[in-house]
Amino acid sequence: MGVLSQADLRSLEQTLPRAAGLSPAESFQVLLVDQILVLYMLAPLFIPLTIASYSIIGEKTVRTLEPILATPIRTWELLVAKAVAAVIPGVLVSWASYAAFLVLASLTTSGVVVRLALSPVWLVAFGILSPLFALLAVGMAVIASSRTNDPRAAQQLGAVVILPVSALLSAQAFGFIRLDVSHALLIAGLAALADAGLLWVAVRLFNRETILTRWR
Repeated sequence: MGVLSQADLRSLEQTLPRAAGLSPAESFQVLLVDQILVLYMLAPLFIPLTIASYSIIGEKTVRTLEPILATPIRTWELLVAKAVAAVIPGVLVSWASYAAFLVLASLTTSGVVVRLALSPVWLVAFGILSPLFALLAVGMAVIASSRTNDPRAAQQLGAVVILPVSALLSAQAFGFIRLDVSHALLIAGLAALADAGLLWVAVRLFNRETILTRWR
């Protein structure tokens, strides 16, 4: 008996077209690969969120924020720098995990499965979607951390972004939606617009004078 019954295999091919024409064992491996890669894509959301939540609040606590605010640096430059600094570690961890997964998969699974894990949709997802999704979470955390002195509150607000992103990725993994390259690029465009909108809101809400006087 194969890993999947014929009925299960037909159902999998309907929800996961990439499994069409594969053996039952390979189809099962493709299903696992999709679910595992979704977990790797969530890493850029959690790690930067923690960093961003403490970025402004932490600097205020150790009293290093005031000298920065006294410089001619523009507000959007300051917030973009903090967001990028928070996103980079999470994205690098995600890419490193993806690379390690591909190496291990090449040693333990079929070459067909590895090629599917290297399909354009996953390259777009890790190369473009992951950083943009991470910026969404970081943007919310930066907004919250500039308006509160509690890093946990900033984390909770930033985590709101994780829920719909997690739902989208989970729906892809379980076959409820079929994410191809065109859909991934469309979502990336929408995420980029949302990132720009969050930056605009963050700049408007970030009041230097209020922060300096309220948190003394």
